[in-house]
Amino acid sequence: MKIPILHIQFKNIDNPLALWLFFRFLSFIYFIAFLSLSWQIHGLVGSEGILPAAQFLRFVHDQTGWERFFYVPTLFWFIPSTDIILKLGTILGLLFSVFLFFNIAPSVSSLCLWILYLSYVSIGQVFFNFQWDGLLLECGLLSILFSPWNLFCRLSTLTALPPWATFMFHWLLFKLMFLSGIVKLQSHDPTWRALTALKYHYETEPLPTPPAWFFYHFPMTFHEVSTFMVLFIELVVPFAIFLGKIGRRISFVLFSFLQLFIIFTGNHAFFNWLSLALGLTLLDDDWIKKIFPFFLRLTPTCCPSIQKKFSPFLSFFVFLISALFFLESFLPPYPQDIKRILNFIASFRSINNYGAFAVMTTRRPEIIIEGSKDGIEWKEYPFRWKPDDPHKAPSFVSPFHPRMDWQMWFAALSTPRENPWFVSLLSCLLKGKKDVINLFKENPFPSSPPKYIRAHLYIYEYSSASEKKEKGLWWDRTYLGLYFPPSSLIPESTKKQTLEPHLPKRIKKFQRLFELPG
Repeated sequence: MKIPILHIQFKNIDNPLALWLFFRFLSFIYFIAFLSLSWQIHGLVGSEGILPAAQFLRFVHDQTGWERFFYVPTLFWFIPSTDIILKLGTILGLLFSVFLFFNIAPSVSSLCLWILYLSYVSIGQVFFNFQWDGLLLECGLLSILFSPWNLFCRLSTLTALPPWATFMFHWLLFKLMFLSGIVKLQSHDPTWRALTALKYHYETEPLPTPPAWFFYHFPMTFHEVSTFMVLFIELVVPFAIFLGKIGRRISFVLFSFLQLFIIFTGNHAFFNWLSLALGLTLLDDDWIKKIFPFFLRLTPTCCPSIQKKFSPFLSFFVFLISALFFLESFLPPYPQDIKRILNFIASFRSINNYGAFAVMTTRRPEIIIEGSKDGIEWKEYPFRWKPDDPHKAPSFVSPFHPRMDWQMWFAALSTPRENPWFVSLLSCLLKGKKDVINLFKENPFPSSPPKYIRAHLYIYEYSSASEKKEKGLWWDRTYLGLYFPPSSLIPESTKKQTLEPHLPKRIKKFQRLFELPG
């Protein structure tokens, strides 16, 4: 018996060129992801980083048995996570990204990229808990299944893949878009229901771009209409994916418009770039060739026979698991046995559910870190991209992903007790760890590290048009109070180093709460 939706999807699909373009775009995203990692990895999880990977793996090893290989799937169980190895891994990622772009052993390159990126995501702890890391791994998993299983291909080689290959990419795109809309409704957030969410979004998103300031000042009618359009594109348009060529073309245009608009107004790493790449799989080759006639000379060849035999079974397994994750959002809780299986698979971060901005933040708290030599004169640690100086204009960063700047946004929405990584960051600054300091725009203490450290909390709001014109202000900020009290390191003679509060007894509790390894 034919399943109607699959029959509709599989009918008249012939897009080896669209998939060829997708794999080129995917290699570009991988390249950017590994490039940003190569610059940040030592400061984040290196031996002198905020959350050293070696300490994390040692902790997992002590707490678990053989199952650690599955709960934390990473090559670094077998290869020491030294700084040199961490850096070499990112360089290998860059190399395999180039191989994939030029169609050199594409399936092998895809497999190596997936394993490498999964290895970093698994040891990255809080700095790698982003949806786009999971989306890149899921796209990478599909690229292993559906990039040509040939060792030698020319860049111009098109491979005619079976229709279920295209369906799997369409299913991923449907899941990504539809669930992003569903979570907004399921959260019962009043701003989405009142169609005012985007009014807040431009001001409170983690890393806005310069145009976000201008869009924020548009009339409320614009925000209501645009919020409605976002919900329409995410909740209704995804079903057009399964309604033939016309439906796919319409959904491609609307999805692309939404993703480009988000890229224009916010820096969400490579999330929207990867979503754009998935949208390319909606195109039929005839349409692409009409727009870009130079593709006319490319003719597809058949995929290897071994791929024809085995990829259907692998595809069915991936789709089945993906459907179980998807239905979990709508059905009563699964039996325990199914939950265990899904939890095990979830640790590989390669079959996921999605849903961004389910609840819209309506205020923008920001943390400002300061250091001092004497406890009297304080100097600020300026961030590269996160708002700090009210005169500093937002910038375009994506698809590059500044992970510490992003994580600071989450930290400001909670407390230091909920963000022990933040206390580790302060400890690294007091110890003058260069890899961590390099994550900031500049070092206010170039000769020697400060003796004291503290963090303030402010509420940031966009400046008015007159303030921007007359004073050059992009932001107004209101002081809320201390986020973390002035503290210093206890001398090395003790067994453990902690952040010792510099204030009176009323804040001594911070010493007990945030004890750190030496």
